[in-house]
Amino acid sequence: MLSTLSPHRRRLIAAPLALLLTSVFARVVQADPQDIVRNAIPQTWLDPFLPENLPALQYPSYYNDLDKAQAQAFHGRYRLALITIGQAKLQKPAQKILADRIRAQSLAALGEFDAALATLTDGPTADNPAAQIERARLLNDLDRGEESLALLKTHLAAHPDSIAGHYWLGVVLERLGNVPQATRAYAWFVEKPQEFLEKWENGEQGPFDDAQNVTWMAGALDRWATLTQAYRNNPGLDRTILGIFVKIYDEIDREFWPAHVAAAEYFASHDQRKEATEELAAALDANPCYEPAFQLLGRLKLQEFDFDTADECVDQMRSVNPDSVAADLLAARSFLAQRRPEEAEPIVQQVVVARPHNLEALGLLAATSALQLKEDRTAAILTQVDKIDPTNASAYFEVAEQLGAMRQYPRAAEKYKIAIARAPWWTAAQNGLGLLYTQSGDEQNAHVVLNAAHELDPFNLATTNYLRLLDTMDGFARKESAHFIVIYDARADPVIPEYFSDYLESVQADICGQFHYTPPLKTYIEVFPTHDAFSVRTTGSSWIGTVGASTGRVIALVAPRSGQGTMGTFNWSQVLRHEYTHTVTLGVTDNRIQHWMTEGLAVNEERAPLRWEWVPMLYHAVKAHALFPLDKLTWAFIRPRRPIDRQLAYAESFWICKYVEETYGHDAILRMLDDCRNAMPQEQFFPKETGRSMDQFQSDFFGWCDKQIASWGYDAETSKKYADRREEAEGLLKERNYAASAKKWEQIEAIRPVDALPHQRLAGIYLSKEVHDPEKAIEQLAILEKVELKDNRYAKRIARLYRDEEKWTDEARYALTAVYIDPYDESAHELLAGAYEKTGDQKGLEREHRVLDILAKWKEAQSAPDAGGSEKPATGN
Repeated sequence: MLSTLSPHRRRLIAAPLALLLTSVFARVVQADPQDIVRNAIPQTWLDPFLPENLPALQYPSYYNDLDKAQAQAFHGRYRLALITIGQAKLQKPAQKILADRIRAQSLAALGEFDAALATLTDGPTADNPAAQIERARLLNDLDRGEESLALLKTHLAAHPDSIAGHYWLGVVLERLGNVPQATRAYAWFVEKPQEFLEKWENGEQGPFDDAQNVTWMAGALDRWATLTQAYRNNPGLDRTILGIFVKIYDEIDREFWPAHVAAAEYFASHDQRKEATEELAAALDANPCYEPAFQLLGRLKLQEFDFDTADECVDQMRSVNPDSVAADLLAARSFLAQRRPEEAEPIVQQVVVARPHNLEALGLLAATSALQLKEDRTAAILTQVDKIDPTNASAYFEVAEQLGAMRQYPRAAEKYKIAIARAPWWTAAQNGLGLLYTQSGDEQNAHVVLNAAHELDPFNLATTNYLRLLDTMDGFARKESAHFIVIYDARADPVIPEYFSDYLESVQADICGQFHYTPPLKTYIEVFPTHDAFSVRTTGSSWIGTVGASTGRVIALVAPRSGQGTMGTFNWSQVLRHEYTHTVTLGVTDNRIQHWMTEGLAVNEERAPLRWEWVPMLYHAVKAHALFPLDKLTWAFIRPRRPIDRQLAYAESFWICKYVEETYGHDAILRMLDDCRNAMPQEQFFPKETGRSMDQFQSDFFGWCDKQIASWGYDAETSKKYADRREEAEGLLKERNYAASAKKWEQIEAIRPVDALPHQRLAGIYLSKEVHDPEKAIEQLAILEKVELKDNRYAKRIARLYRDEEKWTDEARYALTAVYIDPYDESAHELLAGAYEKTGDQKGLEREHRVLDILAKWKEAQSAPDAGGSEKPATGN
């Protein structure tokens, strides 16, 4: 990755470029332009961006070299544009000024800022209005805002109707932290005599035939509406401004790709990432080297944990400008998103040294310190920010976002509140705090903050999704017990309160005792009637590929039933045990536990055998040396690259936790949790607690894995025996020779014990009339039932066998498991009621009669015409 290039390597890359630019400046271009580029720029990583590797531009026949150079610069062929300018015959003063502007644009894109500024201040070019705007933009990008401001004031004094001047005046003032004056600068576009917005809406003639001017106008109107909170009182304004962007590239100038970038920025500010990404794709298709487009695309991809694409954006920015500050900041953001603040810190520090007034870099630097619990340093950096801009909100927002992503709820909330107080118009800060409250279970405050955010920006998708969900949840029922508050839709899921609270209280002490920690507040268990609602509750979007999730105090669950909009039945008790383990391990570490570790411990606490589908997956991963290294394990959960990655990560994480406990004892796990609480990286706490380096630990663990799979029977020799004996056993079954077939399947079970098929076949044989061995059948069915998560047929079959043997207590135990897997299965409830009646459990019997009555009414309601067909009745099996 280019983010790991040393400063020396980057200097080596920059050196040939400097030589190339010197030759261009001297206009001593005697060789073929393509050869100069090819020989001057390293090909190892620049190949995709060399002019000969970009799609060839098609020029009209009447284009001269100046026209071609302008087109080349506009479409990202910056080096080729410099070479073409060197060949151009410039006779008129206007041509020389245009040539200087093209040269400056290209030099700036390549990172040669001093040369670009010198070009724009040379001779008549210095007084050219367009060149002044470009110089002001460049100074602003270089964090020399005061110089940019002075230049813009001079420009506007001479050109008071300059659309570009007023737009960039607002941008520069906003970056300098002078929001009141920035607002006044943007207001120029809505005040008399301009009234651009009114003229646009009325279809009047105006400065609307120039795509660049209209893009600036739309951008200024958006910032004015944001800073003045005009969106609050004018819901149509959003569509009007969006319509301006669309008209630019649909009607005014279809080739004007900067309008796509502006539209992407607009969509991104409203949390409409899909639309923003599509706009950026259109822009990069026209200019595949435009740094701001890659910068925004990378940030959008980081919100999806798409680190590969973000890294590609970093690489592509650096391929154009090896010293790109934007690339450095995006690389740092990527490390922060990967929970690697210690790697982000030196990158951001390097930017701060070069650009001490860069507030984005300072905000990210403060965030790296906050995540490492360096509170004094965080405060010192924020004090430095306040000296530069006493009203700054962005740095506090950066810290809040990173702390919020790490579930550091109180610390994040404090920083969000400062950002909101300083920028009450900023929807992102309101959203961040609202979502933080939602995930921490403070739904009352979430309502207040998200309503305020929605008023500011009625079109923000995440805010709208959360508000709709919170409004729906207002109508949910609640059942409170000693340690839990169960929240559910009483109409859609009326049986939830009959079982959830009792089960949770029955396992609470056991789980908390394992980790020597009891949550100080009651845990919320929120059961949602549809998977979409559960997903929005968990992530803010309408899809997440699981049935349960914990954000700390809040555990969200999709209803465990068949029906439209759900994910089917599942053993909710096992899932809740898993998720409550997350709540406890997150709590004991103050939410600083490694993701793989909390997952591994949660799987371990399920107290269930390896899942059947995990066995061949783990076997082949161990044999192929394809287990994840520890530093990659967390991201297999968050950003899997293959369909099996997430399941393999769960299984491997479980194994690591099991290995640590077996080898170093449970106390080693507890000490690691303490280390996590103290924000110690795993590269430090593994050697500290095991006495082995990370490499040594991984080698030891992989050796342990080899031993685990040795008796599974998936090696070539055993697999051949398995296949041969399976064929024989299946043949005997077809011949109805059950006794002989059973012996074969028993042999198969012995050589491959972690395979569901022999247990299924043996259970069926032992249940047959010809063999009829209930005890052996129960033994096989119990093995299958322990692993089964979604189907209650094994539990019900065992319960019926125990019923037939009049073992009522055992019947009750397995009938209850059947209810846990499918609480809407009437036959399971009938089995449980019968068992309770025989054991004299009057309380349990009363509950089952009550639930059966509830289910009868529920099914009738679900089938009623006014039910709308949104939920189909679950059926027992």
